[in-house]
Amino acid sequence: MKHTTNIYNILSSKGLATWLCPILGLILILTTSCEDFVEIDPPNNQLTGSVVFEEATTVNAALVHVYTGLRDHTLTNGGLSGLSFLLGHYTDELELYSTSLPDAQAFYDNTLLPTNSYVEGLWSSAYNLVHATNAIIEGLEGNTMLPESDRDRFLGEAYFLRGFIHFQLANLFGEVPYVETTDYVANSEAEKLDVSQVHERVIADLLLAKSLLPMDSGLEKVRPDRWTASAILARVYLYNGQWELAHTEASDVIANGNHALNTDVGLVFLGDSPETLWQFSEGGAGANTLEAQTFIFSSGPPPTTALSDVLMDTFEAGDTRREQWAAAVTDGTGTWYHPNKYKLNTNSGTTQERSIVVRLAELYLIAAEASAQLGDVDTALDYLNPIRERAGLSPLDGLGQGAVLEAIQRERRVELFTEHGHRFFDLKRTGRAHGELSPIKPNWEATDVLLPLPASELLLNPNLLPQNEGYQ
Repeated sequence: MKHTTNIYNILSSKGLATWLCPILGLILILTTSCEDFVEIDPPNNQLTGSVVFEEATTVNAALVHVYTGLRDHTLTNGGLSGLSFLLGHYTDELELYSTSLPDAQAFYDNTLLPTNSYVEGLWSSAYNLVHATNAIIEGLEGNTMLPESDRDRFLGEAYFLRGFIHFQLANLFGEVPYVETTDYVANSEAEKLDVSQVHERVIADLLLAKSLLPMDSGLEKVRPDRWTASAILARVYLYNGQWELAHTEASDVIANGNHALNTDVGLVFLGDSPETLWQFSEGGAGANTLEAQTFIFSSGPPPTTALSDVLMDTFEAGDTRREQWAAAVTDGTGTWYHPNKYKLNTNSGTTQERSIVVRLAELYLIAAEASAQLGDVDTALDYLNPIRERAGLSPLDGLGQGAVLEAIQRERRVELFTEHGHRFFDLKRTGRAHGELSPIKPNWEATDVLLPLPASELLLNPNLLPQNEGYQ
């Protein structure tokens, strides 16, 4: 019997067993033997790996498991363990009021340790989903049982998800393994790659996904399509400083994709928004978002978290995003603000809001930044000003390259706040994290641009050593 507590052990991670029905349990295992992961034989009603890939419905169920994990349990989830909450506190977007969340407090105080449960959860649950995508890829490659269109779409989604998850992991931890197999031995001994090597493989997966995915995934945008792959490619290229490629992908989505900016900022986060490229399906009939449940409060002082004064002071006078996307709560003596992008924190009978992962405004800002970096200030303003004008702000004009780049970063800050860690990643990739956070975060150190590698994983796999600087 092989060891059952490993980053790729998809049945032993925190809370994962509670997600899985018997069929999905086997779908996750797919092409690997059960002894690699479980200590008992699978129930008789579980499907075998070969049967999983004979039917589109069962392959689809395996992919739904990955989307559900991202929505509810790791990285892009809107709850306490997601990047919106954790990195909002790690930077300067959110102020923590709860005294019963010590591991979140460590993010807020910048006192993270390699034993932090949220850090361990981000790593292990993300690699669990990577394992699931690899199982799908291995089961579909060369598959002749499914129609080619179905097989290509499923493969495209799996490659997209594998690239997306690894990109997030590298943004958080720096050097990480890029896992492309379900082989137990290989994964248990996986070595870290340089971030540049991780990004090369991310780009390769996303380009392959782009070639396989359909042009339109459907009206609800709950599955990635070709434009979603282009959008994440644009983000990766931007982070890499590959300005021309970032501009090409972003401008293609803007000019040719089936999306449009909302002219009313109050409508941006509705489930039928034409601005959305990719959002998560609701968790049930009438369900809305975890973000709303996490951030909305109705009386002060805040029970858990509130928007920081630093962020609130960043909005320009007359910016309608301040009015629409931040809600004031007062107890008569004090006033606090909570994120109000998602406004429904209870079941509404019919789902009205879904958690958005990628939206068109980001592509405008990517195209603006890439254009400015290439020295084309006029084009940069052509992309930046529509975002400002729909927020009720005057267009910018007559600025030099440096001033335009500063304006774009200010705009990203007020446009993308509390959306999956954009603020942290922007500070990090532009080299501004230490300068902007150290004055307001007493424990901030330059090495805090990376999270610690989980201590439990270093014990299981010495090939992950050395620990990230600052956490030894």
